[in-house]
Amino acid sequence: MKNYEKPVILANEELAEGVYAASGAVDGGGDSSGGSASGAASVSSVELAAAGDQWNKVNTYNVTINNSGNTELTDWSASVFVTSGTATAAQIYNGWQASASLSGSTITITPGGGGAIAAGSSITVSVVVSYSSDSVTVE
Repeated sequence: MKNYEKPVILANEELAEGVYAASGAVDGGGDSSGGSASGAASVSSVELAAAGDQWNKVNTYNVTINNSGNTELTDWSASVFVTSGTATAAQIYNGWQASASLSGSTITITPGGGGAIAAGSSITVSVVVSYSSDSVTVE
Protein backbone atom coordinates (compact mmCIF):
# COMPACT_ATOMS: atom_id res chain seq x y z
CA MET A 1 0.00 0.00 0.00
CA LYS A 2 1.31 3.47 -0.85
CA ASN A 3 1.53 6.26 1.69
CA TYR A 4 -0.93 9.09 1.26
CA GLU A 5 0.68 12.40 0.33
CA LYS A 6 -1.01 15.76 0.58
CA PRO A 7 -2.34 16.81 -2.85
CA VAL A 8 -0.51 19.50 -4.79
CA ILE A 9 -2.75 22.20 -6.24
CA LEU A 10 -1.58 23.84 -9.46
CA ALA A 11 -3.49 26.67 -11.11
CA ASN A 12 -3.50 26.12 -14.87
CA GLU A 13 -5.68 28.22 -17.13
CA GLU A 14 -5.25 25.75 -20.01
CA LEU A 15 -7.26 23.05 -18.21
CA ALA A 16 -11.03 23.09 -18.53
CA GLU A 17 -11.48 23.06 -14.74
CA GLY A 18 -8.85 25.77 -14.16
CA VAL A 19 -7.25 23.83 -11.30
CA TYR A 20 -5.37 20.54 -11.39
CA ALA A 21 -4.92 18.51 -8.20
CA ALA A 22 -2.38 15.71 -8.08
CA SER A 23 -1.68 13.33 -5.24
CA GLY A 24 0.37 10.21 -4.81
CA ALA A 25 3.97 9.27 -4.40
CA VAL A 26 6.62 11.02 -6.43
CA ASP A 27 9.72 9.06 -7.35
CA GLY A 28 12.39 11.07 -5.53
CA GLY A 29 15.76 9.96 -6.89
CA GLY A 30 19.03 11.87 -6.74
CA ASP A 31 19.19 14.62 -4.12
CA SER A 32 15.44 15.10 -4.11
CA SER A 33 12.57 13.76 -2.15
CA GLY A 34 10.08 16.24 -3.56
CA GLY A 35 8.71 17.59 -6.80
CA SER A 36 5.55 16.77 -8.68
CA ALA A 37 4.31 16.69 -12.26
CA SER A 38 1.08 16.33 -14.19
CA GLY A 39 0.11 13.63 -16.67
CA ALA A 40 2.51 10.74 -17.08
CA ALA A 41 5.42 13.06 -16.20
CA SER A 42 7.26 12.83 -12.89
CA VAL A 43 10.15 14.70 -11.32
CA SER A 44 12.77 12.03 -10.71
CA SER A 45 15.60 14.18 -9.37
CA VAL A 46 16.57 17.67 -8.32
CA GLU A 47 20.33 18.12 -8.03
CA LEU A 48 22.24 21.22 -6.99
CA ALA A 49 24.56 22.00 -9.92
CA ALA A 50 26.02 25.32 -8.71
CA ALA A 51 25.67 27.10 -5.38
CA GLY A 52 25.69 30.84 -4.89
CA ASP A 53 27.47 32.76 -2.15
CA GLN A 54 26.93 35.89 -0.06
CA TRP A 55 27.62 38.15 -3.07
CA ASN A 56 26.00 36.12 -5.86
CA LYS A 57 22.77 34.71 -4.40
CA VAL A 58 21.90 32.35 -7.25
CA ASN A 59 21.72 28.54 -7.20
CA THR A 60 21.37 26.34 -10.27
CA TYR A 61 19.47 23.05 -10.01
CA ASN A 62 19.28 20.28 -12.63
CA VAL A 63 15.70 18.97 -12.64
CA THR A 64 15.00 15.70 -14.45
CA ILE A 65 11.43 15.15 -15.65
CA ASN A 66 10.44 11.65 -16.83
CA ASN A 67 7.63 10.51 -19.10
CA SER A 68 6.50 7.12 -17.85
CA GLY A 69 3.65 6.97 -20.35
CA ASN A 70 3.53 5.36 -23.78
CA THR A 71 2.88 8.57 -25.75
CA GLU A 72 4.89 11.75 -26.22
CA LEU A 73 4.08 14.54 -23.74
CA THR A 74 3.91 18.05 -25.18
CA ASP A 75 1.61 19.71 -22.63
CA TRP A 76 3.02 18.89 -19.20
CA SER A 77 3.89 20.75 -16.03
CA ALA A 78 6.16 19.90 -13.14
CA SER A 79 6.76 21.57 -9.79
CA VAL A 80 9.65 21.66 -7.37
CA PHE A 81 9.53 23.33 -4.00
CA VAL A 82 11.69 25.77 -2.04
CA THR A 83 12.07 23.92 1.27
CA SER A 84 14.33 26.43 3.02
CA GLY A 85 15.33 30.03 2.44
CA THR A 86 13.56 32.75 0.48
CA ALA A 87 13.58 32.48 -3.31
CA THR A 88 12.96 35.71 -5.26
CA ALA A 89 12.95 34.41 -8.86
CA ALA A 90 13.23 31.23 -10.92
CA GLN A 91 14.09 30.97 -14.59
CA ILE A 92 15.52 28.69 -17.21
CA TYR A 93 18.15 30.33 -19.37
CA ASN A 94 17.57 28.03 -22.34
CA GLY A 95 13.85 28.57 -22.82
CA TRP A 96 13.76 26.22 -25.81
CA GLN A 97 13.05 23.19 -23.60
CA ALA A 98 11.09 24.79 -20.78
CA SER A 99 10.24 27.86 -18.77
CA ALA A 100 9.94 28.35 -15.01
CA SER A 101 7.92 30.59 -12.75
CA LEU A 102 7.98 31.15 -8.98
CA SER A 103 4.86 31.56 -6.86
CA GLY A 104 5.50 31.56 -3.11
CA SER A 105 7.64 28.48 -2.50
CA THR A 106 6.54 26.60 -5.64
CA ILE A 107 8.56 26.65 -8.86
CA THR A 108 6.44 25.51 -11.81
CA ILE A 109 8.20 24.25 -14.93
CA THR A 110 6.29 24.13 -18.23
CA PRO A 111 7.45 23.11 -21.71
CA GLY A 112 9.00 25.48 -24.23
CA GLY A 113 8.97 24.93 -27.99
CA GLY A 114 11.36 21.98 -27.71
CA GLY A 115 10.09 20.60 -24.42
CA ALA A 116 8.27 17.51 -25.66
CA ILE A 117 9.20 14.40 -23.69
CA ALA A 118 9.22 11.21 -25.74
CA ALA A 119 7.47 8.12 -24.36
CA GLY A 120 9.68 6.39 -21.80
CA SER A 121 12.25 9.22 -21.91
CA SER A 122 13.24 12.19 -19.80
CA ILE A 123 14.58 15.71 -20.11
CA THR A 124 16.82 17.60 -17.72
CA VAL A 125 16.45 21.35 -17.39
CA SER A 126 18.63 23.77 -15.43
CA VAL A 127 16.54 25.97 -13.16
CA VAL A 128 18.28 29.11 -11.90
CA VAL A 129 16.93 30.26 -8.53
CA SER A 130 17.73 33.71 -7.10
CA TYR A 131 17.32 34.17 -3.35
CA SER A 132 17.43 36.88 -0.68
CA SER A 133 18.15 34.73 2.38
CA ASP A 134 21.57 33.33 3.37
CA SER A 135 20.85 30.22 1.27
CA VAL A 136 18.04 28.37 -0.45
CA THR A 137 17.17 24.70 -0.89
CA VAL A 138 14.97 23.34 -3.69
CA GLU A 139 13.58 19.80 -3.75
